[in-house]
Amino acid sequence: MLSILTNTGAADAVRALNAATAEVQVHQERISTGKRVNSTKDDSADYITAQQLRSDADGRRAIGKSMANAGSVLDVANLGAEQISNILNSIRDKALSLTGNDAGSKDSIAKDVKALVDQINTIARNSNLNGINLLTGRPATVTTTKTVTTMSPSSYAPPALPTMAALPPGSTLTNNGTGSTTLQTVTTDAPSANAGDPELAAKTLGTPPENASASYTVAGGPQAGRMDVAFNAFGEGDVMEVWQNGTRIAATGQSYAASGGAVSAGKAVSGENIVSFDYDPSKGALTFRFNPNGADSGTAWAVTGVALNDKTAPIASVSTSAATSQAQGAVPFNYDVSVGLKGEKISIGSRDLSTTGLGLDSVDWLGALTGAIGAVDGAKGRVSEALSHFGTKARSFDIASLFNTKLGDVLDIAVGNIVDADLGVESAKLQSAQIKQQLAAKALSIANDQPKILLSLFDKKAA
Repeated sequence: MLSILTNTGAADAVRALNAATAEVQVHQERISTGKRVNSTKDDSADYITAQQLRSDADGRRAIGKSMANAGSVLDVANLGAEQISNILNSIRDKALSLTGNDAGSKDSIAKDVKALVDQINTIARNSNLNGINLLTGRPATVTTTKTVTTMSPSSYAPPALPTMAALPPGSTLTNNGTGSTTLQTVTTDAPSANAGDPELAAKTLGTPPENASASYTVAGGPQAGRMDVAFNAFGEGDVMEVWQNGTRIAATGQSYAASGGAVSAGKAVSGENIVSFDYDPSKGALTFRFNPNGADSGTAWAVTGVALNDKTAPIASVSTSAATSQAQGAVPFNYDVSVGLKGEKISIGSRDLSTTGLGLDSVDWLGALTGAIGAVDGAKGRVSEALSHFGTKARSFDIASLFNTKLGDVLDIAVGNIVDADLGVESAKLQSAQIKQQLAAKALSIANDQPKILLSLFDKKAA
């Protein structure tokens, strides 16, 4: 039907033209941005998913920057600890050279040692990056408790056991070389009867003991006899077992077995204990196992003495004395670094490698050689533990950093898979849409010319 009031063909052509123009604009936008999904209008689900993935990728990159800063802090701490370890080697060599020299030479050597000791403090205090120092701790009012444990005299010279202890950072165990040990506990609590308990100190400082489940293999020496080992488990229950030649010959909570007989598995004990066993040098080295089935995170323990007696002699006993002081100083802290988007973190415990923390402040370098060497060896052990701790954390950082980097790249690829446009396809579709647009415009032009046909009906002249 021909009508001048309603042009159906033009209306259809307009709709086709609008649709083709919109399609041209969509493909032009995709080609100009390189994205198939530019807003929620394009695809709400894909847009929201891509935004979340972008957020995760950005979070990974932010974590990477934080970890890079933490890695630098660790590098500085490692460098300082390595230098302190070298200085301690020099101090030990000089301390050994004190014997066999005249008084003048000894005094000169002692001054050299004192200068090296002062250098330790200089290095520890300057191992600082961005206000974080892992070699001195954080400033605080420090309560220090020194608990001396002394074994009753031995019939034979006891073996030189290594330092075996699970203590929180800041607490140390030193072999005094005279059948006694000194446990130094650092906390911020006010002086009290329990200030020397390392487990309570760990809770106060938020720095749990490390290596609570451990094993040590040591030489017992050439002398046979009954060995009495002082084992302090403090408040939390701990287990100690002694093995020789594949046999468990002693354990906490078990009775003494003569002649190296086998005993049952150890039981958790608390407080100070004496674990006794018959030692036979011909059966090889001794292996001390602590909490072999695992330990609670807050538990601490220490081997505080050893005696070697005839098998018929009374079991050795221990005596303790404690002194507590309070002063301004530094206490351990945890440097927590985020390594994941859900609160995952790596905690780096500080280590006090100043001369105070290493137990070198009160050493008499001109006094008994065994005391000086014992103090240096104890300090070397603490520095070695610090280096091991920092090295372990550095390796953990490397693993976490590599994972975050790779995961960030994967997330970027995932976003691209969701939102990126295939430019070859889009180019072809754009050309198709442009042709549709041109055809729609032509159709509209034709439709707009149709009413003119009606005019021609009335334009004819009579014959």
